[in-house]
Amino acid sequence: MVAPPLRPGKIAGRIPAPVCQAHAVSTFLGLLPFAFGAVAIVVYARAKRPVVRSLGLTVSRWSPLEVLIGLGITFVAIGLTFVAELALGAIRLEPGSLTWGSLWTDLLSELIPAAAIEELLYRVLLLSGLAVVLSPVRGGRWIAVLLSAALFGAAHLGNPGASWVAAVGTGLGGVMYGVAFLGTRSVWLPFGLHLGWNLAQGVFGFPISGHVVPGIVRAVPTAEDVLVLTGGTYGPEAGIPGMLARFVVIGLVVLYLSRRWPDGRFATLTYAPEPESRRRA
Repeated sequence: MVAPPLRPGKIAGRIPAPVCQAHAVSTFLGLLPFAFGAVAIVVYARAKRPVVRSLGLTVSRWSPLEVLIGLGITFVAIGLTFVAELALGAIRLEPGSLTWGSLWTDLLSELIPAAAIEELLYRVLLLSGLAVVLSPVRGGRWIAVLLSAALFGAAHLGNPGASWVAAVGTGLGGVMYGVAFLGTRSVWLPFGLHLGWNLAQGVFGFPISGHVVPGIVRAVPTAEDVLVLTGGTYGPEAGIPGMLARFVVIGLVVLYLSRRWPDGRFATLTYAPEPESRRRA
């Protein structure tokens, strides 16, 4: 049999060039958190700062409360998104299959580790490192938040139904988690926000970043032309109401930060005090 002619961009016996490029980009994005995390660890250690505390990984009496606050804030935001899409006629409701008995197996058993891993990678490691590197720059902490959020959004482009619009919506999530992380100097509030956002989407019957899960109800788009409102198969993060809900979350997070640390500054994103350096012996 005569071999078919090679297509442009293909070499016999090799992976197509676009696939190689996509794999290279994916690998690069995957390594960035570890590279910047290593920078943060080295800088903290050389400055005699407590590394684990500086990375926001310690547990305090505030930790459970901040997780609950994050859950509460995001359930309010997704609830508002649900009501808005329903009022605008963008979705119709169908019965869902989620029950109290299946809440753990169908949602929490997957959402908890997913939120924990992403917060570890994109806030604890990546954002910590970016904040350290950009600290000498004016507005460096905000630049760090925006850069880490952009990478967080780009990392979700491989999800089902993803688009650049969806990446922007997911990137806004990175902003709200980043503000919470640097504002509290702890991973617990952003973890609560992340888990709550995904859990609320599932409970209200929305796709979670392109993944369909059982909900109490199913929120089904009423037509294809309501994509701008519903986000389509990717979920609310790619629609206008969902994106606006991100700003609601950011506002409520800043309100919490300003109430807990009244002397904090939004312009520099400095609220919780930095861990102090250990005294030299």
